Amino acid sequence: MSSLNKMLSLLEFFSIERPVWTSDELLARSGLSRPTGYRYFKELCDSGLLRRAENGYSLGPRIIEMDYYIQQSDRLLMACRPVMSQIAQETTCNVLLATIYGASILAIHQEIGAKSGPLAFGRGRPMPLFRGGGSKVIIASLSLARHRRLYEDHAADIAAAGLGGNFKEFRARMVQIQRDGYVVSVGELDPDAAGAAVPVSSGTLIEPSAMIIVTTRPHFALIDKPLLIERMHNAARQIEIALIQADQPQATGF
Repeated sequence: MSSLNKMLSLLEFFSIERPVWTSDELLARSGLSRPTGYRYFKELCDSGLLRRAENGYSLGPRIIEMDYYIQQSDRLLMACRPVMSQIAQETTCNVLLATIYGASILAIHQEIGAKSGPLAFGRGRPMPLFRGGGSKVIIASLSLARHRRLYEDHAADIAAAGLGGNFKEFRARMVQIQRDGYVVSVGELDPDAAGAAVPVSSGTLIEPSAMIIVTTRPHFALIDKPLLIERMHNAARQIEIALIQADQPQATGF
């Protein structure tokens, strides 16, 4: 691991459960020497990624600033917002857009439906890799090589999620999800919630995404599932078309 990676890995210790860490706790958890650790703390504070708190360190305001830039300029978010807002209004369900980075899947945008309960895994909270419709759709969209690496690293989790007791079974399940083009999930992430997910092609972006609809189980039971899946696929195509148009050079007017 490079020095930069070691320094940035300190940010991974912060969570809702542990928003503040003392310098001694960070040093003990990371295994860094005191001189190196304090140098990293200073650099992270100077950059705004950490800030000094009364009892130690917490995440810094630069992260909020960077999130603002993403919200205002990310082409995927700009393409999905109007489409997702319309679906949330039409279905009264919560609508999320999730993507993958490394070995984490999380929602990067959400629209709240009028008749849906709170989200257990809303924007910014990492989702389980192999449970829930969104995660399964995204994982299924990955390459054979990445499926193999995931299975090597997470065989027990994959088996526990019912996705296969060996690599052949896991791969077959992923291919089937690709062919189906959707996943319906009931009570996997929240016992009181249910929903569906479809893949979203991110155009020139490398990593796949998924559109997820989530609502209460009683509400979901009343929804026409085939009609909902068709509506979600149409919405995914709208987003994909908007991304393609955003990638095309703009006319100069000369």
